[in-house]
Amino acid sequence: MLRLSVIALYFAIVATSSSCSTLQGPVIAPNTEANALNQIPIQKNGCGPASLINAYRFGSTKWNMATEKIVGDTDKEKFNFMVRYYGKIFSNYARASHRWDARSGINGLDLTDLANDFQTRRKLSLPKLKHTTHFIKDKGGHTALLTSTHKHLRKSLLNGFPPLISIKRFAQRGSLWRQVHGHFVVLYEIPGTLPPGATSFEIKYIDPWGGNIKTGTVKIPEKAFFAVNNAERKPTFKKSPTLTVDFPQSSLGSHLVKKNESSATVLAASITP
Repeated sequence: MLRLSVIALYFAIVATSSSCSTLQGPVIAPNTEANALNQIPIQKNGCGPASLINAYRFGSTKWNMATEKIVGDTDKEKFNFMVRYYGKIFSNYARASHRWDARSGINGLDLTDLANDFQTRRKLSLPKLKHTTHFIKDKGGHTALLTSTHKHLRKSLLNGFPPLISIKRFAQRGSLWRQVHGHFVVLYEIPGTLPPGATSFEIKYIDPWGGNIKTGTVKIPEKAFFAVNNAERKPTFKKSPTLTVDFPQSSLGSHLVKKNESSATVLAASITP
């Protein structure tokens, strides 16, 4: 009896140790064998729907089920199915505009509605997706924001859904800051934990522009800039209100910034269950 108790205790310790090791290592998208959809030959402004399809593909088995409900034999046919039936619906946020438009793409709120509409109409037993902006709260700072953003993204990936991340570039034109570019990517890998006093964390992400897995960094801003949270009822530009990203393998609208202009590329929002 004593020997069996010792053996049971041993396996309990091993199981606990393995669990801790998993949390300390990186958290990776469940389906690493998936093929990413490349938006380039399909639609230059199609990063939103393309990233949604990639999130379903790289997610856990239950999220993979969604891909079976996307009609089409090719990536182009699947993309067109999503935007035709769920993107050509009037937006709840922009008056007299569709959720998705070939000239301007789609915003995060409309993309979330598109995804939930698709899941409901195709009778998929999946959690509803939600749009979360990652801006400093009234009583918080950049350190708290870095921690909460990491926790939010990691939780989604641990639960089997690779989060969609909204990246935006703001540039200073004269005395004003304006958004000049927006892009969606999908989180592929994130650190399991952050060390005390962390000011950044490295991630891997699936860029629909090319359909490749790339590496970048999410960090506390090093220089001041102005950005706006478009999900607010009365959006106003605020000084350095969110985290910046350094994605050297993606252009992210750099060609739209003139040599004499300052700019900042930020992690604006995410779409997760």
